[in-house]
Amino acid sequence: SVVFTDLEDGNAVLLDLDSKFYYSLNGTGCFMWKIFEKNGTVDVARVVRMLVEEYDVEEEQAARDVEEFVGTLAKEGLINLS
Repeated sequence: SVVFTDLEDGNAVLLDLDSKFYYSLNGTGCFMWKIFEKNGTVDVARVVRMLVEEYDVEEEQAARDVEEFVGTLAKEGLINLS
């Protein structure tokens, strides 16, 4: 029950309809969320590969960033990892 809204500036917001909390995403977070939505699942390895292709980032850094992002989303109840 999360609503994603892509903003004109490349950022986005998530609205958790259960808690009524808003979360803001920067451009990279927006990029990752769109991949999760498109795939219907959280595939960390795929997102890491796509980040490396899209942005000037080393694979190790991308992996740490994706893991942190996914962990935060899961902690807030915005995604289900099971």
